[in-house]
Amino acid sequence: MENTIYVDFKSLRQAYIEVKTFIEYEVGSNVSSLNTKIEDDLGCAGDDNYDLLDKFVSKYELDYADFDYSKHFLSEGEITSPLLTLLTLPILVIMLIICILTFGKINLFKVKLISSWQRQTLDMTFGDMLTWYLTRKYCLRADARFKLMNRSN
Repeated sequence: MENTIYVDFKSLRQAYIEVKTFIEYEVGSNVSSLNTKIEDDLGCAGDDNYDLLDKFVSKYELDYADFDYSKHFLSEGEITSPLLTLLTLPILVIMLIICILTFGKINLFKVKLISSWQRQTLDMTFGDMLTWYLTRKYCLRADARFKLMNRSN
């Protein structure tokens, strides 16, 4: 289901700056493009991204009725499971030793062993948050089509 969003350039630019500034201030990292992912690129995960989204929805009075947090992000408990951490620590130490001994030629950290144990999520991009801001209700950027209009329209 594609939503068409009619917006003039000035409003789009103001929204872009507003949402980008909000995210950068809250996360403490730079947003480089519309495709910047909140969790993967900015490292905002668990309770941190939950708080970010809560502040975002509250500050801009957005409708979140259709938003399902668990589709986009892992919960804090899924990220920091103490048992998983204890079980993987010896493996991580061995991987680090191999990387150091081979001067980085063999880098097992590039292989996503641990993340494959976790549930797959969609994450959320800066573009998704910008779309949500512009529509005032939850809508992903992929499900929206922006149409620029003249200010005289």
